[in-house]
Amino acid sequence: MTYIPIALRRLVSQRAGYRYEYCLLPEEFASFPHEPDHVLPVKHSGATTADNLALACFWCNRLKGSDLAALDPQTGQVTPLFNPRLQQWMEHFRLNDARLSR
Repeated sequence: MTYIPIALRRLVSQRAGYRYEYCLLPEEFASFPHEPDHVLPVKHSGATTADNLALACFWCNRLKGSDLAALDPQTGQVTPLFNPRLQQWMEHFRLNDARLSR
């Protein structure tokens, strides 16, 4: 695991409004504290900088791991994962009652 300085962790959390940047879950409703995630993983030459960090919930961060893409279950095509530093959440997702859709 890569060390992320406390000041950088604080900046990432504040910038995200203490919400998980992939699903917008507020940290106060999570089972574990949110944590910085390397959008482009260190394994793929991602830097430990504010530009490459997003606030993530514990479990989703573990499931994402160092993945950059996944198979789309509807099309079967390899699809890049959402990048909260480059893409707008509202252009990719919507909330239907309590369900997250794409």
